[in-house]
Amino acid sequence: METEPAIDAAPAPAHVEPPRPPVVVALLNQKGGVGKTTSTVNLGAALARFGRRVLLVDLDPQSNLSLHFGVEATPEQRSIRDLLLDPACTLDDVVQHARPGLDFVPAVTELALVEGELAQMDGMQGILRDKLGPAAGRYDVVLLDCPPSLGVLSVNALTAADEVFVPMQAHYLPLRGLEKLLQTVHLVAQGLNPSIRVTGILLCMHDRSSGHGRAVIGEIESQFEQFRGSDVPWAAATVLRPPVRRNIKLAEAPSFGQTIFDYAPRCPGATDYRELARGLLERWGHSTDAFEGAPRPRAARAARTARAKASRAKPAGPLRAKASGARMSARAARAAAKASKPAARKPKRVAKPVRPTKPKPAPKAAKATRAAPAAKRPKPVKSRKPAGAAKSAGTSMRAKASVRAASRPSGRGRAIRSGGLSL
Repeated sequence: METEPAIDAAPAPAHVEPPRPPVVVALLNQKGGVGKTTSTVNLGAALARFGRRVLLVDLDPQSNLSLHFGVEATPEQRSIRDLLLDPACTLDDVVQHARPGLDFVPAVTELALVEGELAQMDGMQGILRDKLGPAAGRYDVVLLDCPPSLGVLSVNALTAADEVFVPMQAHYLPLRGLEKLLQTVHLVAQGLNPSIRVTGILLCMHDRSSGHGRAVIGEIESQFEQFRGSDVPWAAATVLRPPVRRNIKLAEAPSFGQTIFDYAPRCPGATDYRELARGLLERWGHSTDAFEGAPRPRAARAARTARAKASRAKPAGPLRAKASGARMSARAARAAAKASKPAARKPKRVAKPVRPTKPKPAPKAAKATRAAPAAKRPKPVKSRKPAGAAKSAGTSMRAKASVRAASRPSGRGRAIRSGGLSL
């Protein structure tokens, strides 16, 4: 009995892994002027130069992030406002290209009116999270530049974010405002986004020589240390290193529509943001082998400049050598003629006759009518105190000075008066 040939079974479809979702980070602080936009732009630019695909989202009605790239969005142009309010608008409709590996979503001034319109929509807190769904597989990191408030736009950012960075200065007032921000994150974690975590305090405009700044940093670290191992969203929060130093180049770069790596790649601000990005990528498990456009060492630059000068130098040709030889022979002839001439003798000086000096007249006698100098009055003799009294007076003055110094608060060892981070 003949058997039918076996039919080869169709190969099983290969398992396709879902695209890796990006790390969504919200840079949030309800206080303005602390460096949120500057950190969002330059940190994103540093991550892109490390080879990551980065998307920046401008959620601030001031649209400073868009101006940082030289883009001033108009009401007719698609922006984050359309992405939040128009159900038919997608992420591809609003994304603009800024640099290789770096895209951004612009904002407009009319974004300030969005909060009132969003309040009338169902599920208003999760609109941005749903709109960022297509970013999976296209971007590695998404940075959200939040407005200086804790309104609907900031809540949308917290609902969509995986991590929260708090840009702030190492001053006392921002430290007290940190408690209110953590309370808002805690409320969002209880209902809208249970996986959100406050992972870093990003210090901007930092002065390393300030004793007050070091005291504030120590207070932040000690407060966070109390929550290690708990279930609060900031249980793993740390102060990101290095702090971004105060640098005028960071303020000048936006006026040219450039990032700090385009404007001044060797300045301290560029160095700090590059090292911040390196540390974050290592924590997220990404490679940090190469940095595009890394500044070369000064020794290599000096050697390169010397080689360029040597290549520009032209070798002496036959005509140039002949002309230089003729000039040298003419100089030699002039020198020989000068040496052959006898030296001219200078005439001797004749001594001038000495004139006799006239005798000076004798001084006149003093007038007899001149009054005799008045007798000096004797100085009053001060009474001296006994040695024991002087010693006791000096001791009492030193005791008073020590009491005043003890009552006056010291700037270096003074403890920062903090409201605490306990909720």
